[in-house]
Amino acid sequence: RDDVESRGLGDVYKRQQMNLPDGSIVWLNSGGELKYPTKFKAGERSVYLNGEAFFEVHSDKKNPFIVYTEDMEVKATGTAFNVEGYSNDTINAVTMVNGVVEVELDRSKERLNLKPGQRINYNTKRQNYRVEEVDTYKWCAWKDGKLIFRDEPLDDVFRKIGQVYNADIVVMDKDLAKHMYRACLLYTSPSPRDST
Repeated sequence: RDDVESRGLGDVYKRQQMNLPDGSIVWLNSGGELKYPTKFKAGERSVYLNGEAFFEVHSDKKNPFIVYTEDMEVKATGTAFNVEGYSNDTINAVTMVNGVVEVELDRSKERLNLKPGQRINYNTKRQNYRVEEVDTYKWCAWKDGKLIFRDEPLDDVFRKIGQVYNADIVVMDKDLAKHMYRACLLYTSPSPRDST
């Protein structure tokens, strides 16, 4: 369709910042794709995400901003939040930085309101979820070139690194894969501004 703009990122790690037609700002992580119209329709501002993105949504209560992933719908009117919605991952998540969002879990049709400092992890395979209080920067630091791990299994550490660099990293030793790790990895990459 002519009215939909699609932003995809290639095989090499690259974060991309873009301005949406309503003034909202999005940071799209490596390997992600964001689809959105060149002009939002009255009544709703909808985008479609496969991957990870951080959103700073321009306030507009009459026209809610909705992020659709394969397994979740996130509705906001003016807020900042991170969405992890990789179609090939069994865990989808939303991390609230400020404001309030409503999250609808696709298969259960259950709706939850998240407040600042909260994160929902939704296991799409088991169709269950957990809401917890978190350090939001840990989950949003990727947009600043940081991966932060706090007492996480090595399997999870390598999964996140693999998403960043578009690589599959497998820990063959199952016992080692369960060991907990703490780390902060810094990396540099182009982070061009792109106005649309």
